Amino acid sequence: MTTTTPAATPSATAPARRRDLIAAEWLKLRSLRSTPIVLALLVPLYVYFAYDAASITHDAWPTLSARQRQDVDPGHDALPFPRFLLLMATAGTIGAMTIAGEHASGLIRTTFIAVPARGRVLLAKMVVLSGVLALLGLIIGIGAWGATFVAYSDRITGFSFGTPGVVRSIAGTTVMVPMCALIGMAAAMIVRHTAGVVFAVVVFFLLGPVAIRGRLPLLDAASSAHLVNAMPAYAWGRLTIMTQGHIVERIPSIAAAWTALAGWALAAILVPMLLRHRDV
Repeated sequence: MTTTTPAATPSATAPARRRDLIAAEWLKLRSLRSTPIVLALLVPLYVYFAYDAASITHDAWPTLSARQRQDVDPGHDALPFPRFLLLMATAGTIGAMTIAGEHASGLIRTTFIAVPARGRVLLAKMVVLSGVLALLGLIIGIGAWGATFVAYSDRITGFSFGTPGVVRSIAGTTVMVPMCALIGMAAAMIVRHTAGVVFAVVVFFLLGPVAIRGRLPLLDAASSAHLVNAMPAYAWGRLTIMTQGHIVERIPSIAAAWTALAGWALAAILVPMLLRHRDV
């Protein structure tokens, strides 16, 4: 009598394949020499930006009136909005290149031949990309605030990691960086051209917040303000504000800012999954 060996069930092999997919995507990401270099340079660069901005506030502190001192927002020093637009564009470009780069080199075809389940490949890319850039955002957030407190030294006291709003801004930065990468990845699924998608990402993150600021055509003031505040940059910016000072624009609530970031992240995840059956 002959015996047969039962075939491995999908449930038994799925966890190993999932780990293999994540390991393969991690290898792809770190094997690009430019990506680790860019990520490594971003941390000291943004720590320096924070220290430089906080030093300016520190030097000007003796000349400020009591009212002006009350309006000083350390969040503006630790996480300067205009400079973080560049970080958003960089993260978006890295995300776009995870798709566009493989399409340009033809590696995506080899990947899908090895793993026909395209949804699982894209999910593995998202997991690796989000994990790496979330860690980057966390390190930048903590480092930027640490540099700010050092620059304030003994002249501007009363701020620490326990100050209300500091942890929130760090958490917002931790979410914002991978979210921008996922948006870039989604854009690459729509624009299957390396130069085109990089241009689109840079315009969206660098020029978009400037172009959309203010009253939008065909919308009343309230609707226009809600749309502007839902943009990724302004939603993140709301999470970094600690004192409103002389801000007169309509600003969203903390809950609305978190909702906007979550909405962008969800949309960025759904677009690649919906377009995964497109020809490569």
